[in-house]
Amino acid sequence: MSEPSAKEARVRVAAQVKKLGLLPFTDSKAPSLVSLVAGAPIAGSWWGHPAGGLIYEVGEALEAEPGVLLVRLWRGKRTLVDRRLWPALVRVGESHESWQTQGLDGPASELLALVRGAGCVRNDSLSGWGPKGASRLSDPFRTLERRLLAVTRSVHTSSGAHALEAESWSSWSSGRHLPKFRGTVAQAQHEIEDASRRLAPGVDPRNLLPWGVRGGSRPTRG
Repeated sequence: MSEPSAKEARVRVAAQVKKLGLLPFTDSKAPSLVSLVAGAPIAGSWWGHPAGGLIYEVGEALEAEPGVLLVRLWRGKRTLVDRRLWPALVRVGESHESWQTQGLDGPASELLALVRGAGCVRNDSLSGWGPKGASRLSDPFRTLERRLLAVTRSVHTSSGAHALEAESWSSWSSGRHLPKFRGTVAQAQHEIEDASRRLAPGVDPRNLLPWGVRGGSRPTRG
């Protein structure tokens, strides 16, 4: 069987995101962008796989899709989220519950305050702030990303390099004219959990999402 074109692969993955509501970029036990493009799950890194170039191309194309958001959600992995779940995701992200804020270190707390004040912050504009060193400067951005405290993405700079950008949920959602989620935070979480059940039937999705994993109040199933 010949390898699908980038357009065919993108359409296939986009259809699954639409159907499921969310889709991890890669996962060995659940449907993912990688397994859909490669035709089967890939053990370890997909970069050296024959379909690696196509996987990268499809990922870049879908990240730019207006109806798809890439966040760390399912099992802490980068996850493609369909637009219909965005209001619930924003409700969860803006809730600032204990699993998001407990144990948040100083640099991440300072960055969160900067993001909430400015709306959007890039790490290449913070040379005089926070821990020294490019890799350490990225740590607070990654912390906000893992805890869903901001929408974090990699952006191309004018010099051709990459920078990390963190945008507040309020700024991000207002720019997309999203309706507000009218329910409680728990109801928003349940909506995302319901979509997650399609990825791993029989597994409590709360054990695979940040509010369940970080909270540590639920047992992990083997």
